[in-house]
Amino acid sequence: LLGGGGGGGGAGGAAPARAEAPQRVVFEGGCPEEALQRALAEDDGGAAALVPGHVKISWGRSLPVPGMSGGAARFHFDDLCRKALAAEDYLHLAVRFHTVYIHNVPRLSLEEHNEARRFTNLVDALYEHSVRLFCHSDVPLGEVLRSVEALREASEKDGHDADRLGLFETMYDDQPNFQIQIKELGSREKWQELQDKRMAEEQKAEAARLGKLVAPDAAQGTTGSGWSAAPAGADLSAPDQGVAGVMVAAVGSLQESGFAARRAVSRLKEMQTMPYLEAAQRRREAMA
Repeated sequence: LLGGGGGGGGAGGAAPARAEAPQRVVFEGGCPEEALQRALAEDDGGAAALVPGHVKISWGRSLPVPGMSGGAARFHFDDLCRKALAAEDYLHLAVRFHTVYIHNVPRLSLEEHNEARRFTNLVDALYEHSVRLFCHSDVPLGEVLRSVEALREASEKDGHDADRLGLFETMYDDQPNFQIQIKELGSREKWQELQDKRMAEEQKAEAARLGKLVAPDAAQGTTGSGWSAAPAGADLSAPDQGVAGVMVAAVGSLQESGFAARRAVSRLKEMQTMPYLEAAQRRREAMA
């Protein structure tokens, strides 16, 4: 942006001042260690100050941090998005750190929609807490979530197979200390039986919730899966009505992942702007 100047425009006039360019926070390709060095070059201690540690997250758990110092931390993408972490865990990170460097962010496929959802949750948490995010990606940042964004247009007829995509797999392991639970229950088999029952109940509840969002006029039934997306006048004695409800819910959840990906892309762009980085600077100063 050009600064406002009151001087003349002749050859002897002073050149208009330019606003300081935003700090570079996105690095595409290349060596992630070199990107880290550049990212933290102006910070006290720089990248050399980062040492391995741990940070407390939800359920009293502790998350390993490959490098941390003060309010800054570094992570590989896999450290945060290929592990069973929930949105609440990312909130703990956003509160604890004012600067996060995440590297080797890959292009995510449709089959990696769970990883994509974790990444979008991470971006949401960091954005909402004005965290300065340095991001090193293997591909242009705009391509990281492109495949998942396409799920916004998902439908029962477009070929997206919800079961193949693992839609109803448990996304997050929010039951820490499972070894203790196994000991209390007496065997791993009993623990697994309890987990299976819990997962089935969660899937049924989620299918009902999402299905109602997609089909507000749906009727409650007692056949099939226990919930039907059929209209109120439909014959609920048919066993496939419950299956229809689950399918509607599956498509709804896929679409939700697509919209979350689109929101994350928009926020990643905003996190590179001067206004956002100024807010992040104020956050760092407040935490100093």
